Amino acid sequence: MNPVRRAAALAAGIWGFVFALVCVTGEKFSTFYLGIAWQLVPYEVLRADPIRSTWYLHIQPPLWNLVVGVIGRWSPLPDAISLQLLQASFGVLTAAMLVVILVRLRTRTWLAVTVSLLATLNPEFMRNAFEPTYEMPVACGLVALVWAITWHRPDRAVMGVAVFASAVFLTRSLYHPGWALVVVGLVGWAHRESLPWKRIGAALLVPLLLAGAWMAKNEVMFGRPTLSSWFGMNLQRAVIPVLPLAEKQALYDAGRISDIAMVGPFGNYDLYRPFVEPCTPEHSHPALTKELRDNEVVIPNLNFECFLPVYDQAGEDALTVIREYPGTWLKGREWSARVWFATNQLPDESRSFAYRWLSRGYQVLRLDLPGDISTSDWGTPIYGNLTVRSRFSLTMLNLTVFAFGYGTWQSWRIVRRRRGTPDPDLLRRVVLAVVGATALWTFVVGVVGELGEQARFRTMTDPLVIAIGLTELLRRLPRVSDHLFRGDGGPELSQESGLVEAVSS
Repeated sequence: MNPVRRAAALAAGIWGFVFALVCVTGEKFSTFYLGIAWQLVPYEVLRADPIRSTWYLHIQPPLWNLVVGVIGRWSPLPDAISLQLLQASFGVLTAAMLVVILVRLRTRTWLAVTVSLLATLNPEFMRNAFEPTYEMPVACGLVALVWAITWHRPDRAVMGVAVFASAVFLTRSLYHPGWALVVVGLVGWAHRESLPWKRIGAALLVPLLLAGAWMAKNEVMFGRPTLSSWFGMNLQRAVIPVLPLAEKQALYDAGRISDIAMVGPFGNYDLYRPFVEPCTPEHSHPALTKELRDNEVVIPNLNFECFLPVYDQAGEDALTVIREYPGTWLKGREWSARVWFATNQLPDESRSFAYRWLSRGYQVLRLDLPGDISTSDWGTPIYGNLTVRSRFSLTMLNLTVFAFGYGTWQSWRIVRRRRGTPDPDLLRRVVLAVVGATALWTFVVGVVGELGEQARFRTMTDPLVIAIGLTELLRRLPRVSDHLFRGDGGPELSQESGLVEAVSS
């Protein structure tokens, strides 16, 4: 077996072993999320008719609903086993692809395996494998995108980036086709000496056509050309809860915001019904006609068609608050940016001793520092009036800032590089640029449009930020870098050098 593949298989096997150990020592996969997930069509509807349910989806891009529905409908195994195997597969693939990426960046094999496992055995990342949420597949998709950058043939590399970037934004609305175009364009620009422009244009068409097709479907069916129809409500949730009650009441009394803003975000439709025009769904499929989920807890079906005007009005109210009280908006963003670096403490309470030990070890590696998260000065706190003790990772703070800054610098160098100028480090620059751009996009959009879920968002970029950031920092240590990184391709990279060969030739 090729040494690179052997190293990737080793990392995948170790990750799978640790994950299995955590499972057999007490950590269980929970399907509770299937019954409450706002992002999913009601699960009883989705599993009965996954194809048409996904077709009638408007609150989210389609892929995760489709995957969950298909597994629920046709897998011969119980839901918990099927979905846990799926999530574990994403974890295994993420660890393996990180090894390949690092070796292709001339990292010595033993260090590539070590760093890959360090990045993916993080309990915060592994936590996503125990619920049917889309953080794990998105993280795997982002790593696959960077893996594609390092492919040997430039035409396949740029097309692979386009395909994986499209899969990511069709899975999670936080990633926009605009981000995909930037990433594909950056890789295409780096390859412009070895690829005709029509090949680069064809790659750019992939996200445009896929996003355009879904948005056109939503325009025809619902009159809204979006990938996610609830953006307005999500923006309301990110802005209005921080607004002091007196200011909110003043805006309402002046007719500047509607009753929707006074009710609050993501409630049951009955709460909004008195304040909107009478509504009967235009379509008959239960993905659009069912108001509540079949659940002991009262949870709305946010894909209910009559929510559409509510989402529109919520967005208008949120924009009004941002214009009238920009300081309040910035206060919410400051709170969200801080929560980005909070660490998940649920592994500390796991029934699995292996998971608890792993969590304690990573508290040291992440340089977790104690701190408080409080909503006590919000006008209408959506999580209740609370102050909780948490931990914040100094390691992730520094690696994230490094990814932002160094990635931006490498992007500038790539764009400014003159045609015909040789650059033996171009592959590394492109990877750093794409990782930095992706981490920055995730941070900015996750902070601007949300309150409270930033730490979960961060786990999607953690594998790349940790693995690429850590190896790049080690590369900057002159006395040890010769022992950790190869100065040339070497025998391990004879068929793996990707963009480096394309540029130097």
